[in-house]
Amino acid sequence: MKKLRRKSKTSVFFWGLIVMVLLAYGCSSSSSDSNSKSFLTTIANTTAYVKTEMEKYKAVGLSVALVSGDKVVWSQGFGWADKENQIAATEDTVYMLGSGTKTLTAVAVLKLVEQGIVSLDEPIVNYIPEFNMVDRFPDQMRNMTVRRSLNHHSGIPGDLYNAQVLYGAPWNQWGGCDVYMDWLLDYLSKDYPSHPPGQMATYSNTGFVLAGEVALRADGPAGETFPDYLARKLFEPLGMNHTSLFVIKENLATGYEGGEPTEDKILNCTVGASGGAFTTVKDMARFLIMVNNGGMGPGGVRFLTPETVVMLGEAEKSSLDIDSLFQPGLGLDTMDDPVMQYAGRAWMKSGGTPGFVSLMEMLPDKKLGVIVLANSDTSGLLVWGVVRECLKQAVREKYGIEPTPPDLTTYISLKDPSEIEGIYLKGSGYDKVEDNGDGILTWTQNAQADDAKSFVLTYQDDVYRAEGKTESIIFNKIPWAGQEYFVMIQSGSNGSEGDQYMYGGFIRRIVGQKVSVPPLSEVWKARLGIYIHDNLPWDDASWPEPFSILEEKDNLLIHNMANTAIPEDDTTAFLQAIANRNDSSIRVIREDGKEKLLCGGYRGYAIGQVPAIASGDVVTGTVSLFKSDWYRFDGTVPEQTVKIAVSSDPSNYALTLFEFDSKNLEFVFKGREMGAISWTTAQTQKFYFVAITPTPDASGNYNMSVN
Repeated sequence: MKKLRRKSKTSVFFWGLIVMVLLAYGCSSSSSDSNSKSFLTTIANTTAYVKTEMEKYKAVGLSVALVSGDKVVWSQGFGWADKENQIAATEDTVYMLGSGTKTLTAVAVLKLVEQGIVSLDEPIVNYIPEFNMVDRFPDQMRNMTVRRSLNHHSGIPGDLYNAQVLYGAPWNQWGGCDVYMDWLLDYLSKDYPSHPPGQMATYSNTGFVLAGEVALRADGPAGETFPDYLARKLFEPLGMNHTSLFVIKENLATGYEGGEPTEDKILNCTVGASGGAFTTVKDMARFLIMVNNGGMGPGGVRFLTPETVVMLGEAEKSSLDIDSLFQPGLGLDTMDDPVMQYAGRAWMKSGGTPGFVSLMEMLPDKKLGVIVLANSDTSGLLVWGVVRECLKQAVREKYGIEPTPPDLTTYISLKDPSEIEGIYLKGSGYDKVEDNGDGILTWTQNAQADDAKSFVLTYQDDVYRAEGKTESIIFNKIPWAGQEYFVMIQSGSNGSEGDQYMYGGFIRRIVGQKVSVPPLSEVWKARLGIYIHDNLPWDDASWPEPFSILEEKDNLLIHNMANTAIPEDDTTAFLQAIANRNDSSIRVIREDGKEKLLCGGYRGYAIGQVPAIASGDVVTGTVSLFKSDWYRFDGTVPEQTVKIAVSSDPSNYALTLFEFDSKNLEFVFKGREMGAISWTTAQTQKFYFVAITPTPDASGNYNMSVN
């Protein structure tokens, strides 16, 4: 049941023996060229580190590659590619790359820029005429440029997915690569930008989907898909023969979530430009070599100019980009690395898909790079630790340079509590600061949560500090484009493990933006509650959650699929937080006689509008690839066997059953069958919800019987 919610001969011999012992231990395989003997200490120490940390994080498997200059000096697998079948992870194991795909897409676009086919500062709409968004900011469409789609400054909402077209091999098997793009452009035409283009960096998967489409339309022949385009323009020239945006079944690792194998999740071939690559550490090592060597690929073949490579990795900042890590270039989005900056420029990209995580980091001034791919959701911090440990060891061994932590320059905070108190919207949720008098503030983190924590803030050494916390909290105003943004800034580590891995304890980032919140109207209050999504995927209605909840707190709308919103009027509420990567708004529409909420690509209506069915009922309905029907069965009779069947084209309709826990507001996935589904009711009264969704081959019209 799935619930939603590297001298002497003696020295050489000694280290060689250690390496042999280490490599013989566990489920691993390795390969290296002759240059690797200069990195024996690095390999030995990193190997020991990997094994210790994998056990700590209960990681299933990972693969790592280290490059120096134009050589792969080390590549190895650890643990299992497939735990159940005892298949070891190796250097040739294929993983999903996740958002590292963005770097590959960006390189394809920048290659066209070199060739004069694409201009970075041309509006996206010049390449994709159908692209449009509802007016919210002056000259917004002209300012949504190709450059800003790559550096995350576009203002295009970041995570717009309709599950019908996001996942599933059938879309790739049966064609349909354009289905998501068609849906996305239609959705955007009725949606708003999240912020003015150029204002700040807000992570945008959608922006990279559009960037891939720009490249394809500008340079691809008619009928070519973006996966085929990227293979022809990037993978083949660089000899990345085991990399594709289509699934690679040979040597493919199993992804694990919560220690259990995941269902295969194959990104639609259009959205794949943002995160759909399958690859190996050996293939990605070839890519790292190209970047570290100023565009010179393996074998001495020039792929990009050095100037273009710098554009790929050098941060393009705005005045609101205070975050010490996320300052994107044109494809590498985490450049200002406080952990590795002692070694010169540090460019990186992380990624993740269900059951897979990845991290690559390059030190172009030292011509070093590391890629780590892992196949379990518990490996998020692990990959950061392995990459940093390997790079620090390699810099020490190659150059004799020891890590040097940077000084953390502190901002001076505004002091007046009466000016500071208020609501601070974040990328997810909000913080609340209250004036308690006598210069004391109460700071409540994630105030929208039931388990929100509060801290007392006192003014010390020109900043605010909370008892038991190490970081400084700074309240200040940041000017941009004639406006002042009142923000809360975190300076220094809060001591968390993630901060230590990712920032080395040195952090400077905007926590939230202070906003004025008007009283919530009665119209919006009447909309609070549970909403059933009626555009679920036919093959996996348990991801994402089939419902959303709209709540109110401190006069803010809290939406679990979108975060925190403030109503603009009775039909639109904007998600106004700095660096919010979800949709821009919650919008109200009327369809099929129902009021529905649109947000993040999902469409839902109030749970009370789901029609009830009972034994003996016969129902006729119409569904589409973008619309599912829902029914509610009240299990008033314990241990009653219930069967629901679709009599028209039964094999082409999926029936998905959920048990609804009304007390905890949870849907429990109970099963999915094609054509018909049956179950036995619980001993206590339960509510059962059934979604009918069509496969791509379904006619749309169905007859359903309840027995």
